[in-house]
Amino acid sequence: MSNQSTSVMSKPEPTKVASVKSMRIALKLIANDAASLAQAANGANGSLHANNNAFAAIKPCSLAETLGATAIPLEIDVSSLDGTSTTATNLNMSFRDYLAQAIERIEQQQTVLLSHPALPYRLLMMPAIVAAKHRCHPHAYLTGMGEGHELSDAVQQALTQAKRAHVSPTQIDATHCTSYKDKFFELIQLIGHLATRSLPTTNDSENNSTNKQYWFSEMHQSRVASFNFIEAEMQHAVVLVQGTELGEASSLLDNTRLFFPVSANTVSGIQQQLTQLQSQLQSQLNAISSSSASAAINVNHSTLLALMLNNLNQFDHQAGKAAVIMANSIETACSEIEAMLAMLSTSDTLASSPSEVEYKTPSGSCLILTANEPLGTNGLCFVYPGVGTVYPQMFSQLPRFFPDLYAQLERDGDVKAMLQADSIYADNAKVTDMSLGELAIAGVGASYILTKVLSEYFNVKPNFAMGYSMGEAAMWASLGIWKQPHSMIEATQTSTIFTTDISGRLDCVRQAWQLNQSDDIVWNSFVVRATPADIEAVLTQYPRCYLAIIQGDTCVLAGCEASCKALLKQIGKRGIAANRVTAMHTAPAMLIHREVAQFYQQALHHNEQLEQTAQIKFISAASSQPINVSSLDIATSIADTFCQPLNFTELVNNARKLGAKLFVEIGADRQTTTLIDKIARTSPTVSEPCQAIAVNAKGGDDQTALLKCIAQLISHKAPVSLTCLTQGLANLLASTLKFEVNNLQADATLAPQLEGEQS
Repeated sequence: MSNQSTSVMSKPEPTKVASVKSMRIALKLIANDAASLAQAANGANGSLHANNNAFAAIKPCSLAETLGATAIPLEIDVSSLDGTSTTATNLNMSFRDYLAQAIERIEQQQTVLLSHPALPYRLLMMPAIVAAKHRCHPHAYLTGMGEGHELSDAVQQALTQAKRAHVSPTQIDATHCTSYKDKFFELIQLIGHLATRSLPTTNDSENNSTNKQYWFSEMHQSRVASFNFIEAEMQHAVVLVQGTELGEASSLLDNTRLFFPVSANTVSGIQQQLTQLQSQLQSQLNAISSSSASAAINVNHSTLLALMLNNLNQFDHQAGKAAVIMANSIETACSEIEAMLAMLSTSDTLASSPSEVEYKTPSGSCLILTANEPLGTNGLCFVYPGVGTVYPQMFSQLPRFFPDLYAQLERDGDVKAMLQADSIYADNAKVTDMSLGELAIAGVGASYILTKVLSEYFNVKPNFAMGYSMGEAAMWASLGIWKQPHSMIEATQTSTIFTTDISGRLDCVRQAWQLNQSDDIVWNSFVVRATPADIEAVLTQYPRCYLAIIQGDTCVLAGCEASCKALLKQIGKRGIAANRVTAMHTAPAMLIHREVAQFYQQALHHNEQLEQTAQIKFISAASSQPINVSSLDIATSIADTFCQPLNFTELVNNARKLGAKLFVEIGADRQTTTLIDKIARTSPTVSEPCQAIAVNAKGGDDQTALLKCIAQLISHKAPVSLTCLTQGLANLLASTLKFEVNNLQADATLAPQLEGEQS
C-alpha cells in the first residue's frame, strides 16, 4: 500500500464524474481515537446526537485500522470548502471531486482514507477484492455513480453502472447540504444505516435511536440506496449496497436501564445482598453530589456500568432464592431496594415457616419467596397466543439488540413477509385492515422471533408448550419441530382456508347455512362476561350462533351478528364486538377439517434437531395428553383445535395437571397472560400455584418488557443465561471508558488554555 499523501498537492483540476466500471468499492467506517461517533460527537456538533443508532453500533476493527494506517489520506484542507479558511488551496475541489479522485486511486488497487477534520469518523475505501483478501468486512459497497440535469437521470445512470437498473433504491436526499462536511456526514451516516439495517428517515440525525425502524428488504436481496446531492448545478447520485459487516448489538442495559440480580440461600442472605448493593449505589450518589456536573457525568457512567457488570458476573444461579432490582437511575434503584427491604422486614418471611411472597413493582423489581419448589424449576410452559394480538410497530426496538438474529432470519427466509412489514410498520398502520391470513402470519412471526430471543440468547428452555387457538401452529413453527416453517407464509396467504372458507366470503358458513354466493352474511364475534351455561341454555334457539371459545370468566360468541345480539339481549349480557370475520371454532369450520389437517401436515426436522426439544411436552386443546411429535399427529391436533370450539380454561387446567406452573406468553402483547391468571384464581379442580408472565406488552417498551420477563424468570428460579446481558454491557463499558479517557485528556488540554485566558 502507498503512504503517499495528497495534502501537499496544489491547484488540482476538478475531476470528471467517476465511473466505478465493473469494480465494487468496499467502504468501511473507522472511528477516530477508537471512539464511536455517537459518543465523540456528543457536544462536538449540534447535528450529531448521542442516541444515533447508525453510529453507536459501529464496532472497532483492528484490520480496518491497519489498512487505514497505510491508506492514502484525502484530507486536503477541506476547511476551505466549508468557508472556514482564508487559503485558496484546493478551493476548486468539491465533494464529487474527492469521490472521483478516491475512485481513480482505488482503480489502481490503492486504498484511500476519506475524512473531514471536524467529524470523528473516517471512511476507508478500497477495492472489494482487497477487502476480501484481508478479510476486512465492509459496511457497504459503492457500486455506481451518475450525474445529470435531472435527479432521475443521475439515479438511473448510477443504477445502470451498478448493474441494478431494475432496483428501486431507497433515496437519500442530501441536496440540501451545501458544505463538504455536511455531505460527508450524510454519506457516512447512510453507511452506518446499511450496517445496522436501520431505515434512514427525514431529519435522521435528530431522531432517537429507539425510534429507528428496521430496514426490511425483499427476500435474499441486499439493501440498495441512492445518495443524492447537488454540485455545479448538476444532480449527482451514488449507489451504495449493504456490506457483509453487521452493526454491533446494542446493550440491553445502560446507565438509564439498571438491572441488579441478587441471590442467596436464605431470606436474611437476600436482605444482606440488598443492603450491600444499596450501600454501593449510595456511594456513587455521594460521589456525584461532591463532583461538578461535567465530572459526575464523565466518571459515573463507567463506574455504574462496571458495578452492574460485576453484579451480573457474581450472580449465583445455584442459590435457592433470587431477587432483581430494576430502575432507570441510581436514585430510583436505591428507592426500589429500600421498598423491598421494608417489605421483608414487615412480612413473616423470616419466620420458621415462610409464607408465599410475590413482590413486584411497576419498575420491574421482583422477589419471589416460596416454601415449595420454585415455579420455574421444572414447570416452565411457553404459551403461544392466537390471531389478532399483533399491533403497529411491534418489536421495533428488537433489531438493534439482536442484529445477528435478524440477519439469520433473513438468510433463512422472508422476514418482511414473516412480520407482514408492509402492514405492521406502515405509517398510520391499522391491523384492523389486515386479513385473517396476514394476521396469522404476523402472529406466528412474532412468536418465532421471541422464541429465538429467549432460547438462543437467554438459553431459556421450556418443559411444556401450548397454544391458544392458532397459537398451536405457532408453537410447532417456533420450537424447531417443523423443518421449513418459512415455506408456510406464502401458502397461508393463498390458501382458501384463510381467504374464503372461514374468512372473507365465508364459504363454509354459506354451505352450512345453505346460502348462495349472492346472499349477504353479516358475521361478528363478541366477548361476553358469562358462563358457558348461561349461553348454552338458550343457544339452540339461535342456530346461527356458536359458542366459539370458553376462557375463564368470559366466552366468545360468534356467528350472525343479529342473532348474537338477540341472544345476548335474552340472557341480559353485554358483548364487546371483535369486528373480525372468522368462523374458526364453529360448526361450519368442521366442513374443512380434512383440508386444515392436510395444510398443517409438514415435514419435521431430522432426529438430531428434534432431540433438542425432547424435554418439551406439547399440549393441545384437542387432547388431555401431550401430542406425539409426528407429522400426522401434529396436523390432526391443529385441525381439531382449529375447527372445534376452544375451551381455553380446560387447556390451562390440563397443562397444570401435567405439571406446568410458570406460563410465559411468547407473542405480541399479553393476550393469554391475563386469561391464565384469571383461570388460575378461579379453578376449583387444580390447587397447585401457578403464574403467567409476558415477554411483550402493547404500548410499552420492548426492551423493558423483555427485561421484566427475564427478571421474573430469575426470581422464579427458571434456568436463565445472563451472557447476553454481560456481553452487551461489557462492550458498552469498554467504549464508555474510552470516551471518558478522551474527555479527560481533552479537559486536561483545555484547562491551561482557560487559565491563560482568565489571567
